[in-house]
Amino acid sequence: MDEFSIKSSLNGKVTVVTIAGRVDSATAPTMDAELEKTVSENKKVVLDLQDVAYMSSAGVRAIVKALRHAHKRRGGLKLARPSDPIMEILRTIGMMEVVQIYPTVDEAVASF
Repeated sequence: MDEFSIKSSLNGKVTVVTIAGRVDSATAPTMDAELEKTVSENKKVVLDLQDVAYMSSAGVRAIVKALRHAHKRRGGLKLARPSDPIMEILRTIGMMEVVQIYPTVDEAVASF
């Protein structure tokens, strides 16, 4: 799956943002804008990354920006189900110490 898509849904009091496809310099601005809007509306956010095939530094930057925004609002942003390639990127750049990552969306939602 390479076509980028992003959608949000409410799971209790937590917004789950499902991202799919390639997150690169062409699609990251859309992701950034959606995350900015989502975190402004609900300070509890889970990013479901199961169907993300590729993520460039622009995508990582959008996540870090949203994470900082959520913390400023005394909320949180958590990641769920990152694919193996995305998990490797997160490990390589040291995101494991910065953001909480869960094997399922339900576990990430329940962690709030």
